[in-house]
Amino acid sequence: MKIHKNFNINNSLGINSIAKFFIEIENIKDFEELFNFISSKDTSSTLLIIGEGTNLVLPETFDGIVVKPIFNHINYDKINNLISVGASVNWDYFVDLMVKDNIFGFENLSLIPGSVGAAPIQNIGAYGQSISSLISSIDCFDFKLNKFVNLSNQDCDFDYRHSILKDNNYIIYNVNFTSNNISECNYDYDSIKKYILEFNLDAKLLTLKDTRNIICKIRKRTLPNHLITPNVGSFFKNPIIQKKIINQEYFSLNNLIIWPLDSNLVKIGAARLIDLIKEELDEYDNVSISSTHSLVLVNPESKASQKEILSYASHIKDIVQKKFNISLEIEPTIIN
Repeated sequence: MKIHKNFNINNSLGINSIAKFFIEIENIKDFEELFNFISSKDTSSTLLIIGEGTNLVLPETFDGIVVKPIFNHINYDKINNLISVGASVNWDYFVDLMVKDNIFGFENLSLIPGSVGAAPIQNIGAYGQSISSLISSIDCFDFKLNKFVNLSNQDCDFDYRHSILKDNNYIIYNVNFTSNNISECNYDYDSIKKYILEFNLDAKLLTLKDTRNIICKIRKRTLPNHLITPNVGSFFKNPIIQKKIINQEYFSLNNLIIWPLDSNLVKIGAARLIDLIKEELDEYDNVSISSTHSLVLVNPESKASQKEILSYASHIKDIVQKKFNISLEIEPTIIN
């Protein structure tokens, strides 16, 4: 176990954030030492588990304890069709390996930033695929119970961009994925269909590698690279609401992107809502909406603070609420 004091927290939003304590754990045996260390500190100290910092909105000073698990294994149990992956393995590196091994189901989640251990926490998803459908179980250390636990898929209580793992009591060190016998890709998503039509491709002839390449190209078209332009990807969730509550005083339903979910609920494309009100937004010094995707807030010169970013997000939410009677929810985790 390695303990660093007053340590800079690397994060994709480019916020200059310093942690009072930053701890790296590389071995199962480290958890007991970590528990004792945390127990010896002020009980009010906040615990933050971090992967690659790609889904966090951090304060300038974090007066708590940051824990970074470093487990880099990838083990394939062909008998039980399970793939066990260490929490610190880069997510897209893992997806690339699955595609190269001709294992289906992961390809639509290509190029999503972050680590394997962080991915289940908010149940990452893209292009009609969610990680929850691929997970068998997750191995964690439970700080509340001071013991190791194996959480089944059902235990995780997965939902849209949510899981029980958002509770910081759990430190994930291993994720077990199911390798099923599916041998076809999922193209049932508008942007994928449009890409196939645009380039006159035959979906029946596309390989698994072709599909990953398509997903990567679509993402690169619309989502800025956080290594070049700091961001956390989508800053707002697509709201799930009753269709009847939408205010049509300023815009008709035809202006919106609406996905029916059941007889009562619909999912609304948040990017379109922001597109429609962008001209009414005030300009902020250091944070803005990406020119390629309206759900992405960017901190191009890494000068914006958490306060400025959240103020801008609140400004967007207020205007969307006023125009549509729809409340936007912030997707990344806000750390106090």
